[in-house]
Amino acid sequence: MEELRSFDSLAAMLATLRSGSPSQAARMLGRAPSSIYRAIDRLEEDVGTALFVRVSTGWKATDAGLKIARLGERMQIEIAEAELALLYRSQRFPAPLRVSTSDSFASYLGPILAQFADARPDVLVELIVDNNVVDLGRREADIAIRPDKRPGDGVVGQRAGKLAHGLYGSRRVLKLHGMPASRAELSSHRICVLTPGLPHFTASGWWREQKVAGGPSVSFVANTETALAAAIRDGAGVGVLPRFTGDRLEGVMRIPTIEIGEPVDIWIVTHPSLRQNAVVRSLIRVLASAIRRDANLFAGSSN
Repeated sequence: MEELRSFDSLAAMLATLRSGSPSQAARMLGRAPSSIYRAIDRLEEDVGTALFVRVSTGWKATDAGLKIARLGERMQIEIAEAELALLYRSQRFPAPLRVSTSDSFASYLGPILAQFADARPDVLVELIVDNNVVDLGRREADIAIRPDKRPGDGVVGQRAGKLAHGLYGSRRVLKLHGMPASRAELSSHRICVLTPGLPHFTASGWWREQKVAGGPSVSFVANTETALAAAIRDGAGVGVLPRFTGDRLEGVMRIPTIEIGEPVDIWIVTHPSLRQNAVVRSLIRVLASAIRRDANLFAGSSN
């Protein structure tokens, strides 16, 4: 095997393997699709064999591709561990400080992160909008905001608040089909749901637990809460949203007769090796303070 010319090519190959295609990998890495194709071509030229085959479900790694992927994963882990060790107890943060959150939280966090960046011009803050659970051990992010029942394995953090959810429908749809008085009456409504690929979201998990006679008809499946909210607003059906999103959505009403369940915790987490870093600790304090200040908004009890 010839010399591997760039870790960049390995990163492109790994992202393609994890996402299923170069175009999805490009979105994951924030790069042009053409650069991913070229990187894979270079890597295949280096190793002298094909690393992927195209199948109906996407790009599948060959045996050689899987071997290269294992090499790349080991390298990624070792690089991340070295970076985390260097940042431990540091008073600085020379790399971009990556904050990951879901799309529904992104607009809320934007002004807070902008204010932090203005106060700390020496720190480059990068907001990563990702509805999947990022791997902090691989430094896919440095801080993550996770509304969930538990923060996840291998992380440290704090509860900053509670996030309540509600069932919503457009005023037009509820006027046409009636306000359901119970879960059984949901069978007369079409519903909008989050993809099953996001099982940790209440908007996905709640529907799986429902036993509605006849079964409501699914009219819309989204992979972001922003798209889900837009579908509900535009009359595609009823669906579950965070209260801080649904209560402020024009033309939409919450269905108060059907409770979604107890609010989930809002966790702010980081990798254990970063909890002593002064910059990380400072931003976590800022984020926690803001979320606690807006506790009524997230709990669905704001005026």
